[in-house]
Amino acid sequence: MFKKQFFPEATLRSLATNSTVYDRGVRLFEEGRVESCELDEDNHLAISDVNGNQDDYTTQISFLKNGVARRYHCTCPAFEQYAGACKHVIASMLNLNHIDLSDQDQTAKEESRPGKQSQLDSYLADLEEDFQKLQINKYSSRSRNRLFFDFILNVSPYYYENAFEIYMKVGIDHMYVIKNVPDLVHTLLNNDDYVFGKNLTYHYKDHFIAPEDRAVLQELADIHANMEQVKASSYQSLTNKNELMIPNQMVGRLLRRLRQVDHASAHFGSSPTSITAIRDLEPIQYSNSLADFPLDFSLTREGSHYYFNMDGIKMNTQPISFYPESRLVVYDHVFYDLSQEDYQVLYSLVKFFHGLHTNEIPMKQDDLSHFMSTIYPTLSRYFDLALDPDIEKAIYQEELSAALYIDYKNKVLSLEPRFNYGQVTLNPLINQTNQAGEGQVLIRDTVEEASLLDLLYQVLDGLEEEEDHFAISDFQAISQAIYDGMSQLFESFDLYLTDAVRKLYYQRPNRKPVSIDVDYEANLLQIDFEMEDMASDDIKQILTQLKAGNDRFYKLSSGAILDLERDEFKELKEVADDLSLDPDQDDISNSFNIPLYQGLSLLENNNVDKSDQFMSLAKSLLEPKSISYEVPDQVQADLRPYQKTGYNWLKALDAYQFGGVLADDMGLGKTLQSITFIQSKLNETGGKYLIVCPSSVLYNWQYEFNHFTPEIQPTVIAGTAQEREEVIDQVKDKKNGVWISSYPLIQRDSDFYQGIHFETIILDESQAVKNDSAKTTRAVARLQAKNKFALSGTPIENNLNELWTLFSIIQPGMFQDKKSFKQMDQSVIAKKIKPFILRRLKGQVLDDLPEKTETTEYIELSKKQKQIYQTQQAMIQSQVQELLDNNEFERNSVQVLAGMTRLRQICCDPKLVTKQYDGDSAKLDRLMEYLAEAKQNGKRVVLFSQFTKILSIIRDRLAENDYDYFYLDGQTKKEDRLDLTHRFNKGEKDLFLISLKAGGTGINLTGGDTVILYDSWWNPAIEDQAADRVHRFGQKNHVQVLRLIARGTIEERINELQEKKRDLVDSVIDSKDNQAITSLSKDEILQLLDVSASV
Repeated sequence: MFKKQFFPEATLRSLATNSTVYDRGVRLFEEGRVESCELDEDNHLAISDVNGNQDDYTTQISFLKNGVARRYHCTCPAFEQYAGACKHVIASMLNLNHIDLSDQDQTAKEESRPGKQSQLDSYLADLEEDFQKLQINKYSSRSRNRLFFDFILNVSPYYYENAFEIYMKVGIDHMYVIKNVPDLVHTLLNNDDYVFGKNLTYHYKDHFIAPEDRAVLQELADIHANMEQVKASSYQSLTNKNELMIPNQMVGRLLRRLRQVDHASAHFGSSPTSITAIRDLEPIQYSNSLADFPLDFSLTREGSHYYFNMDGIKMNTQPISFYPESRLVVYDHVFYDLSQEDYQVLYSLVKFFHGLHTNEIPMKQDDLSHFMSTIYPTLSRYFDLALDPDIEKAIYQEELSAALYIDYKNKVLSLEPRFNYGQVTLNPLINQTNQAGEGQVLIRDTVEEASLLDLLYQVLDGLEEEEDHFAISDFQAISQAIYDGMSQLFESFDLYLTDAVRKLYYQRPNRKPVSIDVDYEANLLQIDFEMEDMASDDIKQILTQLKAGNDRFYKLSSGAILDLERDEFKELKEVADDLSLDPDQDDISNSFNIPLYQGLSLLENNNVDKSDQFMSLAKSLLEPKSISYEVPDQVQADLRPYQKTGYNWLKALDAYQFGGVLADDMGLGKTLQSITFIQSKLNETGGKYLIVCPSSVLYNWQYEFNHFTPEIQPTVIAGTAQEREEVIDQVKDKKNGVWISSYPLIQRDSDFYQGIHFETIILDESQAVKNDSAKTTRAVARLQAKNKFALSGTPIENNLNELWTLFSIIQPGMFQDKKSFKQMDQSVIAKKIKPFILRRLKGQVLDDLPEKTETTEYIELSKKQKQIYQTQQAMIQSQVQELLDNNEFERNSVQVLAGMTRLRQICCDPKLVTKQYDGDSAKLDRLMEYLAEAKQNGKRVVLFSQFTKILSIIRDRLAENDYDYFYLDGQTKKEDRLDLTHRFNKGEKDLFLISLKAGGTGINLTGGDTVILYDSWWNPAIEDQAADRVHRFGQKNHVQVLRLIARGTIEERINELQEKKRDLVDSVIDSKDNQAITSLSKDEILQLLDVSASV
């Protein structure tokens, strides 16, 4: 069975190129222009033929097997030219909405029972009839009679507003006068029956309409629809159903259609009382060329006078009618359908002569040159102008060429324009007469002359007109003329420059202005300014002016003018900014040294000559894909290509003893890349390595090390102060090892770390040390290591002080001091840190990722939270053991389920079980950290929980932080659900809190890109359904699914059991079927509740 989706109005509007296209598609559908629809079940295609305004087009809409639309196509030109669905596709989708095959298939099955067959046959007959009408144009015409049409266009010269109307006769052997034109047009276009008289009734099976006639009918239908929409009172009062009034702006289109039919005629005069009374019909005479208009001109001479004559038309006896809305001119019963320019020319000429009430204009000899230079060029492009032989002999006409003579003297730039016509040269600033000689008439191109002079004023600032030339005296305006103006004038003028002008140009030396090289012995970078052609004072002053940025041009001591906006000087300024040079204070010379890492920002300067050694260094950092380090065999994971690139990058930084920031987006595996790097370093050099992370993920790091590199066995430094000190004492003398501690503990244990030197320190969630005045930041900065790497999904924020603090830890000396850092442009800062930050977003590495990435984060319960959990766990363990011992487990499965639920609620927040609880919730604290990071990264989060009470607690925390969000639970009304999800999907707010039972199914949240499952649901299928609210058809972004699991609790054991026996866990989850829990073995239940066999 062919399956297809329903297309709602909102979907169609979003698919359409724009709202106008949507409206036109609706109109095509409503007018029945979708003429056929073929359903290809094998290929899941719906192929439709649509009768467009200009031609017939074919659309194809493909569907997936489940009926979801996949893609669409149309053969019309607009589909290829514009993005989105064209009007023909929209009409086809609307048509498909009315061919609901799935419902019809189900109805057919239900009604195929005895007693329903006759009703089914009736429905099928109606459906067949509708389909036949849709495909009527595909039928052969050989067995059908053609319906003939007489179209009569009446032109009333006395009514400008309602000058045109159409009458019709229709028939086969006998032509019937149509008494209601709109009704006939719509009936025939819909292929419905129409009774003309007792001897003729139209039926689509018996008669056919020629395509050219149908095109006219469609045009008339469009006109009528326009009339109905406008509802002009003047039309209503004059319109009779016998005819159809044609608005002036639409008559041109109708004429073009009428030219294609066999029987179309025109009548000129008042509206006839009856079409049968019309006697003086004539064929429609049509032209779209001004050259066909009967208009001629001549220029004659009689003695010393000249006469300009217009011939060919007689305005007194044959008036000309102009219709600007359609650019139509009617004269002598001929329709002239003109372009806008042709229409305007004809209108201007007729208006000119009509205003003078004569067809002959006298002129004196002095007027002739002006006339020939202004009126004649335009007139001759459209009409033949007969010239008197004497005038023709006297005409001097040559092509215009322009020249500009430029000189520089006494700090003033002078420009003299010259216009050349063959042997005649004119200065347009001087009034010259008889330029062509005695007895000759010079035809000048006055339009082009004015355009050239206007160009000078547009291009050149400070232009002042002198007696015979233009002058510029301002230095900045002169400089702009030299560097900008000349290039713009070159296309229009021949430029002639004196030597004084040429010397103003600065000729760039044939070498790059800056060169750099690496001094490996001193670990420094050598910078050389290659500007020996300039004085040392010039270099310092140029840098000063570049820094100020006030003036664009600088005049060298040699007199040449520099354009400081040219590329070489822009690059020179970037070099100075990157190196933080201060020309007012620094002793700038042609050669100096800087730290190696500080010069890496010069890589993108095209005017810097870079040595091979420098390029090799920079490439290893900026293009880590180009290098390759071997992944240690001990790493039990298949690194994705982008993760291998991140590992290579860390190795390259380490090779030069650089620090850096691995700033990958959430969920891309920063932890795995770091672990792989540490394993590699342990293999190569050994040494100690320290991981510093938030308290909430302390044990998550230990879990990841144990999972990916079991051989490392990291040491977690936690517990009481005494316990931490004892652990450090035990491991500090070991040559190799990995330590894991948290930021708060590093601050408390600062003294314990004195004298300990690490190979590398990893700072996870490094935003914890972005405050340079915090004790934790100072403690981390005091830690000793060859290099330090930061892991952060938000490495650069609006607060540049945080960035300063981070780099003062991972790359000390990168910036001079905090004060100068605050004064630096952000683009300069970005260049300086670029080699030391590796940032990949999900969208950039999407090919390397699955469509949905699922991550589990293990969280350690807070001390007080753990005490309540352990107490509750012991009580439930005792109860379960007693039920098992007494064989009463099955009868009390609800009690067991309630106990397990209480344990899960404590993992979320003990307040769900004990209202008096006043301690922390580790999971809630971690959630707030994650939401803050997601907000900074522009993520849109959908959070699910099965407990509405925990959602209420989360809402309170969000209110404390002024975090806006949407909320949905079982109490939300259906209409509100749709509104909330629609607003979220449109981009409003970035967080949606949803109870799992209320929002786990039945809603579309493709506006989100991150799913947080705050608590584990018994049935993993329910969790999958919740995640699929976001990860579903229509989702364009990579989706991250995060499960928050309390470490060492029932949540962790549920997660483990889900991985091992998802089917068995499904049976435990169904709270509606209490007996389902018995499908688990006794050992599995004991494992789930952490009940040992000895209890």
